Amino acid sequence: ADDESERPPSAGEGEFCGRGIVASATLQACVPDAPFPPPFPTSRPYRAYLANVAVAPEARRQGVASAIIEKSERVAKMWGYDELWLHVNVDNPSAKKLYERAGYAFHSEDPWFYLDRRFLLFKKLT
Repeated sequence: ADDESERPPSAGEGEFCGRGIVASATLQACVPDAPFPPPFPTSRPYRAYLANVAVAPEARRQGVASAIIEKSERVAKMWGYDELWLHVNVDNPSAKKLYERAGYAFHSEDPWFYLDRRFLLFKKLT
């Protein structure tokens, strides 16, 4: 078909072709298990860290977050890391379940005095 709207989506475009951004995330190197945040010094190593995973409501439960996690794991490996770390809010059981299904394990929990407490999870990359 000559009409662009009638063409089938290419691989990776899926159902959201033409709808703009449906998800985002941040992948960085940091020290997520440091006892204190920067600028306080720490002797712990830098780690690959996935943060700010967000998926638009209409795109949820369709594998978008899983795809972000998988791609982040591949990039972390390309960067030379053998683990990927992330935080998930204590009051977000759906996200915690997603990460656990993807192979992430519990490392620690934020102290009681944090306003928005989180679990710190990690996964060994193979």
